[in-house]
Amino acid sequence: MISYDEAVEIIQAQGEKKLLGSEVIALSEIPGRVCAEEIKSSLTVQPFDNSAMDGFALKAADIAAAGNDNAVELLAVGKIAAGDTPSTKMLSSGECVEIMTGAPVPGGADTVVPVENIERSAQGVVFKAAAKSGNNVRLAGEDFKPGMMVLEEGAVLAPHHVLVLATLGVDKVNVRARPKIGFIPTGKELVDDLKQDLQPGQIYNSNGPYLQAALSALGSEVHSYKTIADEEDLFAKVLDQAMDDGMDVVLTTGAVSAGAHDFVRGVLEGMGAEILFHKVKIRPGKPILFARLSNGTLFVGLPGNPSASVAGLRFFVCPLLRAMAGQPPEQPEKAMLLNDHAKKKEDFRFFLKAALTHSDKATKEARLLTGQQSFMVRSFLGANVWAVAPEGVTALKAGDFVDIYSLLP
Repeated sequence: MISYDEAVEIIQAQGEKKLLGSEVIALSEIPGRVCAEEIKSSLTVQPFDNSAMDGFALKAADIAAAGNDNAVELLAVGKIAAGDTPSTKMLSSGECVEIMTGAPVPGGADTVVPVENIERSAQGVVFKAAAKSGNNVRLAGEDFKPGMMVLEEGAVLAPHHVLVLATLGVDKVNVRARPKIGFIPTGKELVDDLKQDLQPGQIYNSNGPYLQAALSALGSEVHSYKTIADEEDLFAKVLDQAMDDGMDVVLTTGAVSAGAHDFVRGVLEGMGAEILFHKVKIRPGKPILFARLSNGTLFVGLPGNPSASVAGLRFFVCPLLRAMAGQPPEQPEKAMLLNDHAKKKEDFRFFLKAALTHSDKATKEARLLTGQQSFMVRSFLGANVWAVAPEGVTALKAGDFVDIYSLLP
């Protein structure tokens, strides 16, 4: 067995060698995708000085002495609406211009007084309060300037990025291709049809629907193959099909431990695969297997117990997909434990289901849940994070600080 850190180093190195290609897609389609190049602003935003209010544009110096007992009247010399071409005419002292929100501020004006703060007169506009230079004026380039960094390569794109990029006139984005993942469950006890009644010795295939849903949520293109009922020849045939189908990664569940029916490693070696590691000092999920198939496709064999499969996806497959997308390693947050975890193997890393809670304290707090065994799934109803019990300790106590990770990135 190797340590978790050693395993992840191997995974990241292999993932970086299989960097995904890229494709250009429409702006509306980018949420959930990974940016494949730097994006810098090519525009000045705001493109011109403009008004933040409906009101009157003027020189602040002209009404510096204005007050309730000293009204100042300025001559109104026009009206500017949003969308009007900026005027080349400079505003003179003693003049003001009616202006609408978003309209270009005329040259010579340096402030906008809201319409509710003025009084109209027969000759113009009356002001009974001074205004500071710059009030209610949006300056050119206040938001973006040409050359300013907008998005780094490897950024995960979200709906709010659509807003920013549309503001900058970007209608298409170069993103990483979706990884093609072939999923092969194994186990003759598994029933795929959730409407079918279970017979003695059978269980429903819960890993399959979960992994397909989670991988799809992570932006992968998932190809599901038939469940293999512990038949080595059929497993080898389906693996060949997955390679022919051009999968970037093949993911399996079950048959990676050391039992009489744990055939995955033997089949892989018989097909010329390179075993990169098999068994890691973790719980749940110790028997996990990582290999490179004969055509270069990467292979991850997850244990069959559901919590082990979920942890394997989160802490092995997710780092692999990040590396393939050109993203840096994920960084955890910290939380203080509210309860104990009494016993663990000192040289193992434990991934524990936990509930992150919020109190009036600034410190994040996490409560470890009951039902941590790898076959149990009920604790996922209350879990919203994974808490990591690191190597080098034999127990966790309330008050300890631990790394935490969201259930999915």
